[in-house]
Amino acid sequence: MPRSKKIKVFLGAYTNYTNAQNLNCRALAHHLDKDKFIVYTLDLYSGDLSTISGSGIHLFRCFRPHSISKYFGYMWGIWCCHVAYLPKGELWQFNRLLLKIFRKRSFCTHEAILDDKAVQQAIQSFGNFAHTVDALTFTARLYPITNFLSNYNKDKHGIVYENKTLYLGVDSDRFKTVERPKQMLQQVICIASLIERKNLYDYLKLAQKFPEIKFLMAGNGPEKKQLEKYIHESNILNVQFLGTISHNRLSEILPHTQLHILPSRSEGFPKVTLETAAAGVPSLVYNDYGAGEWITHDKNGWVVHSFDDMVAIIKSLQIDHEKLEYVSNEAIKLAETFDWKVKVKEWEGVIKNCQET
Repeated sequence: MPRSKKIKVFLGAYTNYTNAQNLNCRALAHHLDKDKFIVYTLDLYSGDLSTISGSGIHLFRCFRPHSISKYFGYMWGIWCCHVAYLPKGELWQFNRLLLKIFRKRSFCTHEAILDDKAVQQAIQSFGNFAHTVDALTFTARLYPITNFLSNYNKDKHGIVYENKTLYLGVDSDRFKTVERPKQMLQQVICIASLIERKNLYDYLKLAQKFPEIKFLMAGNGPEKKQLEKYIHESNILNVQFLGTISHNRLSEILPHTQLHILPSRSEGFPKVTLETAAAGVPSLVYNDYGAGEWITHDKNGWVVHSFDDMVAIIKSLQIDHEKLEYVSNEAIKLAETFDWKVKVKEWEGVIKNCQET
């Protein structure tokens, strides 16, 4: 291929529908250099986000019934592209066949640590663990999104990744705050799907211990009724459910929030820790999934081992306002290092390398 020719890349996700992989592809579609790349991607008839548009972006809108139209969408994208990025594991057997027939380059990122809970969830999606591994590894190249994830899954399950870690980015400008009020710990937030794996009862127990602080919960899911029952039975009065909120709504809430708490012990790379950081809201998280890889403890956030550690951090921040102010400012710097304007260059390098080798 002549060096001057643009690389056609298919981003196999629904860029107008809120989901981690979809949002990642949406950001890539926007930030990839259109002087070097032409983007092909998917759109969903029932999307909850605006349709992306612009020079160098081509869309296939999946129609009703989605169970049929998605086959046409993936076939169109793989046929049109030079390189296919397929992060969702959707139709992996069909897509593996298309990649072989059309002789197309491909890569994928893996965004989950396969601990016991994640394995159980994956088996529900793919039928058995062997199919789970196949769905992760059917592309020519597989990149981890953290070093911890790569080492964990290799040691426990024998999954082998490319040497390069392909970190996710954040559109930090979307969450930046023009001016933040003086940092006093009065309101915290948890942004997570309301599912059992997120360990949200630790968040409610923190609310019990600190009734003077307002605890917001953003997200929805099947665990909501049980969480509400626990709140009622425990007479917790300082928790407010926000439901699923848009990025615009989140950017309105974060200037009045001082701390983000994610009590999950099973994650890959929760990008929400970067989104809140961009607004000057540092995260308090557990260390189980290697968050210390991007959060420096007691500098731009807190990575702790136990519930008691979380309690101790919150107590200290109620007293030490200067510390909270310092970590807030450092969190903004953290988000800037992961801004898509910076990270997209690494993704462009991977796409180019896939095409050339």
